Amino acid sequence: MRKAVSITLLLAGLCFVLTACGKMSPSSSYYVLTSSSQMASQAQPLSDLSVGVGPVIVPGHLDRAQIVTTTGQNSITIHEYQRWGDSFKSQVEETLAENISILLQTPKVAVYPWERAQRPEYQIYVTIRRFEGKANIDVTLDAIWQIVDVDTDKSLLTRHFVQTFPVTGDTMSAYVQTQSDALEALSQEVAKGLHSVAAQ
Repeated sequence: MRKAVSITLLLAGLCFVLTACGKMSPSSSYYVLTSSSQMASQAQPLSDLSVGVGPVIVPGHLDRAQIVTTTGQNSITIHEYQRWGDSFKSQVEETLAENISILLQTPKVAVYPWERAQRPEYQIYVTIRRFEGKANIDVTLDAIWQIVDVDTDKSLLTRHFVQTFPVTGDTMSAYVQTQSDALEALSQEVAKGLHSVAAQ
């Protein structure tokens, strides 16, 4: 009798393990924002200019490990298994800095916070109000950006950037690439602004 009970318990345990294994969570995919080397063809050099990018403020619901898309005017989807390879906020700052470095053809672009030896002439503040969209349809980037003279702490230029970009594909990779494209467009506007203030 005891042997029969032991066998029954063993089989029950085996079934539990097999069931648990069968319900394992799917593996996560990781994504990163990128700069585009093609921007070099649009470069207008300001090689002597030093620029600091940041801080960049992003909405709290976006600054998380999971990628966020919208499903309606007041609803979002948090994609548990579609994740950022690094902090979303950090990626935005670093991508903007890389883009501006390419567009101005200068290596003197730092990301906030920077070392004292890297103290720039101009600092770019960015407040992102919206940076999402429907996964296979579009991405909207809505941001306020400002150029500040670091020595005087004087605001030299403030602009509002808002633009919607179509997603060319039905994958999360296509969606993330569109976000990178949106940051490229914002970077081009900031680079034009830097040319404007540098010429004053």
